[in-house]
Amino acid sequence: MPRTVKSDVNLKPGAPLKPANLSPRAAAEWDRLISELAASQIQVTAAHRSALSLASTIAADIAAAWQTVQADGQYQVNAKTGAITEHPAGKKLDALRRDYIKVLVMLGLRTAVATPDTKNESTLEDFLNA
Repeated sequence: MPRTVKSDVNLKPGAPLKPANLSPRAAAEWDRLISELAASQIQVTAAHRSALSLASTIAADIAAAWQTVQADGQYQVNAKTGAITEHPAGKKLDALRRDYIKVLVMLGLRTAVATPDTKNESTLEDFLNA
């Protein structure tokens, strides 16, 4: 059974409108996120518009940074010192991914979904309580 977001009486039902100022890539991410949320039976309202806009923009930025890393490589050689350093776009990817996860959690998604363990194996709690 899918997990649904807790009902809030302050949130009125209604689909959020896609902002007109999104880049083409962010607009495509908006459409993808809306369809995935609907398929997961997570109800979003007009109040989620800014979070969806932020998630879409971050996803587009992740795709652009990843494209740069693929083209230029993960590491660069400093022309002055000869030291190998991480590409700035690679560093940016880490921060963008963290921000993306935070926004997805705001939208009702969790980074990990645990299923109940049906095996009768010992757990850490069993070991500690013994």
